[in-house]
Amino acid sequence: MKSNQPPADSTRLRPAVVLVADRTLSARYSILFEGIFATMQTTQVPQVAMRHFVSPPVAVDRRGRARAAPLGIRRIESSLVASGLGENDVVCATPESLGRLLGPWTKIVAVSSSDPLGMGMTNTTTTQFWKGKLYTGVWMEQLMGQIRLAKIRHGFTVIGGGGGAWQWVQNPTRAREQGFDIIFDGYFEGVGPALVRDILAGRRPPETVVTERGAAVGGVQPIRGSSVLGAIELSRGCGKGCKFCTSAARAMEHLDEGTILADLRANVSGGMRNVVSGSEDFFRYGCAGARVNFERLSALLEAMRQVEGLSFMQIDHANVSSVLQFDDGQLREIRRLLQWDRPSKYLWVNMGIESAGGALVAANCPGKFAPFDGGDWEGMVRQAVEKLERTGFFPVLSVVLGLPGETPDDVRKTIELVKHLSSRQAVVFPIFHEPVLGVARKAGQAFGLGEMSLDHLELYTACYENNFRQVPKLFWDNQRCGGVGLARRTLVQLLGKTEVRAWRRNFVRVRKQIISRNARIPIKI
Repeated sequence: MKSNQPPADSTRLRPAVVLVADRTLSARYSILFEGIFATMQTTQVPQVAMRHFVSPPVAVDRRGRARAAPLGIRRIESSLVASGLGENDVVCATPESLGRLLGPWTKIVAVSSSDPLGMGMTNTTTTQFWKGKLYTGVWMEQLMGQIRLAKIRHGFTVIGGGGGAWQWVQNPTRAREQGFDIIFDGYFEGVGPALVRDILAGRRPPETVVTERGAAVGGVQPIRGSSVLGAIELSRGCGKGCKFCTSAARAMEHLDEGTILADLRANVSGGMRNVVSGSEDFFRYGCAGARVNFERLSALLEAMRQVEGLSFMQIDHANVSSVLQFDDGQLREIRRLLQWDRPSKYLWVNMGIESAGGALVAANCPGKFAPFDGGDWEGMVRQAVEKLERTGFFPVLSVVLGLPGETPDDVRKTIELVKHLSSRQAVVFPIFHEPVLGVARKAGQAFGLGEMSLDHLELYTACYENNFRQVPKLFWDNQRCGGVGLARRTLVQLLGKTEVRAWRRNFVRVRKQIISRNARIPIKI
């Protein structure tokens, strides 16, 4: 008699296209801060702690699909299905489930990373002060080692992309060594589907770098499953022209309200109650150029509030010049519309202020002042911070050390600005300049401890001493809103105290290095 039981492997997926991201992105984070800090960690943190506490793994279903995937590969998945691939022909995997999905049926493996070679400005700043290698690079090497072995057996094409694609473009030898055949730089929806169809048809493009220079908003499809952190997009591109940013050259374009709401519902269906709104400038949603559009932004937020099942939304980037265009009443209304089931006491928004030196900022970020004519940049920063604090937001700011053209006076002015901001409800993160346009370090365009002066160290220390006081309450509040339990929140606070002591020891060490280096420099009389 025939058995009614299916063959043991009948439920195994055999996707032609497998999408995967590096392990720092494929993790179960409760709030955005957890993800940000995870990508900054080095191997000084034991791997077992990273895998199970700092970056716990994303769950997969019984067939190996990721239950939550980074938004970037979710976008690719929905774009490819919309272009004609079957829903089982393209699969979002995790690094842990990858081996179950690869086989002779695999034609393409696409890998996404935000910092594959550890060259991002925030992360290079961390590695200057801490021992070990960045996990973004270490886990990428482990992932690519697994993919290279499978590629030898099955002969598929390997594509690299994501926010860190520029690092592979700058370092083609490293990209080849890691096993990549093609690097895709830019948003996928433009030329990406055609590229995939060509490869599936046996036609490989002659070039090894494929570039999409636009924001490709017209091709965006709603995601088909939940994203890590419940991330959604409001806008793409920026257009402010900052020379150290990969989004600077793309004019801002906005996703339509229907797609945004569909993405929210997909996250809720996947069990996500906390979401992150992705944009280079949250306050410019619906704008034309640099002018904000309060009516369109508030209408979107009102519509988002109607999606049932959401608890907490975190907003990310904004610009000083955008904040200054709203009056206090409008900002308070935006703050009200962002109060969901779990109201946040400290709703943070990140702004790059770069430096107190207005001429330095104008030279490196030519669109930073728009739509204003320029003038007193430091005054604009102070006014924007005070306005945000007054209307219920918590400014999280960043300054860049070593911008091309920086003078000692710029550094001293920035120290004074940071000291002023420390008296308010704000935190400031210092970042070392790292070019994204292939400028060599020997040309003096990248900044590190070797270029650091005592004034730079004073600026760096002033930022962190303020952050040591302010970040714990910000982290605690965000974790509470994100549904993190009391025990884990308490443990994070205790670990934070340990890290503060380690940072202070590092500051003493670096100070000695700078003094020693300066002592060896002959003084001309």
